[in-house]
Formats: sequence, structure tokens, C-alpha cells
Amino acid sequence: MLIIRDSDKIPMIKNSVVTVGSFDGVHLGHCKILNFLKEEAIRINGASVVVTFDPHPRKIIGENNNFFTINTLNDNLKLIETQGIDIVLIQTFDKKFSQKSFQEFVSEIIIGKLNAKTIVMGPNHAIGHNREGNHNKIKEFCCDSGLNVVEIPEEMYRNSGVHSANIRKLIENERWNEVDAMLGYNYKHKTKKETLYE
Repeated sequence: MLIIRDSDKIPMIKNSVVTVGSFDGVHLGHCKILNFLKEEAIRINGASVVVTFDPHPRKIIGENNNFFTINTLNDNLKLIETQGIDIVLIQTFDKKFSQKSFQEFVSEIIIGKLNAKTIVMGPNHAIGHNREGNHNKIKEFCCDSGLNVVEIPEEMYRNSGVHSANIRKLIENERWNEVDAMLGYNYKHKTKKETLYE
């Protein structure tokens, strides 16, 4: 898996299938997206590309001082690699970047530098300033560009959606069996306090 930390150093890509997100925990919901990403890239003879962020956006624009990540970035990258993804672009997330509109992000990075043919989104996911770029808005924006926009249905565990936020709540309450079930692997059972200082 090729890891790129500078969008100006992206190699020439014939075509790509791209997804964007923090992918914290790389849980079963994420794996569902990554599996589709990989299969679609194989189908069109292209590259599967994950765009993720460092640091986690919530650490820059979030108002909750108690926020913590499930895994370190390196742990998440290892988990993404096990899913057979070709390329990960790590975008530095700072205040300036947080002001970028979804139109700018899609035009400059997704289409302009990654030459994407398809962008894959999870349920209720949004990108860009103030999370304005939801599935419908991105699909409308891309209708003349030839970029296909795909939304993957929500992964469920019992009666709950498999989301990083839900997993964090389970970690806070040390409900480890449910944490492991949503992640799809055995989590290193740490307390919330320990994750805060990684």
C-alpha cells in the first residue's frame, strides 16, 4: 500500500475509486466501504484510494474536549492495508483546510489530483466546510464531471449503526464485547483516559 502525505506528490493515476473519511477504528462499517472500493477499482482496472486526515478533524474543529480516537493513525493505516487498498493520501487537517468547501475539495483533490472515476461515501457522511458536501450535493455537483457518486448502506449491529461515535461510547462504558463486535477484531482494551494521551 502506497502512503502519500503530500497531495503535490501524488503519482499519475489512470483512474481511481476514492473514499474520504477519518476511518478511525476501521470498523465493520468502514470495511464494507473499503471492500466496495477495492472491488470497484478492480472492475475498472483502476486504483483504490482512501483520503484520510491527520490530525483527526474533531481535534481541530470539535468543541468536545473529551474527544478521543479509537486507534492511532498508524494502527488505522495497518488495518486499511489489510483490506487490500492501493493508496492512502493523508491530508493535513488544520484550520485553513477546514474552511475549504466541498466543491473545492472535490475539484482540486478528488478529480484534479486523483483522477477519480467514482467517489464512495458512507451513510450520513459529508465533507467540506461545515459538512455541507453530503451525498446528494456532491452527486449534483459532479453530474457534469463524469464522476460517479456511490453511497454504501449502513452497517448494523443489533439495533445500532456501526459508527466510530457509537464505538467510542462503548469504550467509555468498557463494554468490550460490543466494541469488538462492531470493530470486527479484538480491541486493545484501554481506558478512555489512556486513549486521550496517545
